[in-house]
Amino acid sequence: MTLFSKGRSALLCAVLASGACGIIPAQSAPTKAAPVRIVDGWYAHNATLIMLGAVDRIVGSVVTPARFPWMICVAPSLRQARIFDSMALNAEAVLALHPDLVFVTRDSGVAPSLEAVGLDVAPVGFTDFGGMLRTIDDTASRLGTKLAREQAASYRADFEKVLARGARAPAASRHRILHIASLDPLTVDGDRSIVDEWIRDAGGVNAAQNVHGNKRPVSMEQILSWNPEIIILGADAGSTDVLSGDPLWSRLSAVQGHRVFRNPSGVFNWDRYSPELMLQLIWARRIIRDGHIDRGAMITQIQSFYEKFYRHPIDENEAARILDARPPEAEKCH
Repeated sequence: MTLFSKGRSALLCAVLASGACGIIPAQSAPTKAAPVRIVDGWYAHNATLIMLGAVDRIVGSVVTPARFPWMICVAPSLRQARIFDSMALNAEAVLALHPDLVFVTRDSGVAPSLEAVGLDVAPVGFTDFGGMLRTIDDTASRLGTKLAREQAASYRADFEKVLARGARAPAASRHRILHIASLDPLTVDGDRSIVDEWIRDAGGVNAAQNVHGNKRPVSMEQILSWNPEIIILGADAGSTDVLSGDPLWSRLSAVQGHRVFRNPSGVFNWDRYSPELMLQLIWARRIIRDGHIDRGAMITQIQSFYEKFYRHPIDENEAARILDARPPEAEKCH
């Protein structure tokens, strides 16, 4: 039996923070023809479209093979999409693709200009678990296919099941966790973010006190004052060698105790805004609570997830590369 067995929606209210009981599957949007041509202007949301079986409808995207090699490996049809170099999509360039639906981030501020030229625009974005589930449900509703609805329902059930199995550690035993988005420039992830939510879910306390949001610039002096017990580096944050070889970083408890970890990354970075956040919860709990993971068990979880939700079976070596935040072998992705 895999960890991703079916759960019930009521479980989410029992384990999420205040306000979670408002999390319900999104209601169906007004009936309209299912979109055949889609432009997706949010990197992470492309992974949701893969999961919901709509990747072959993407005619425009911000995803490049260099930046997201696993995404291209799992969904090679993205190579045929028109690539935009920014999430601030140009209205004329998008209109030239004749899309039926355009996904953009709420923060990009481009929705009005796209709507002004007559495009159907769906702003997306979230900062917590509940928002992610609502976004997946709403996307499935907009896609209008049986597969999309089934995948969204299956993912919600499994995600809630994972949440229900992760009772939070007592406050007195929580470790101070610092999640570093980038070493150069030095940026970290604070509260009011999905990173903060999975840190708390895993039983930790975000060491980045009084820092709000993602990828916020900080000084080395601030990090020294926080003195995190565990450091987790984003998959593309920079080399861990910098920490152990630097006299300032070496003063931190996390570095002295060899508790510096690289965050896994697959189709998208696990630590942020894609369906692989489910895998992040499992991984982070083991790292934060035990200081290590069972690699064999985690590899099995990755394989199960990719087959079920991306419909893309991978072998043990490929799953291990994802766990270690390494790109796929070129010969396996054409």
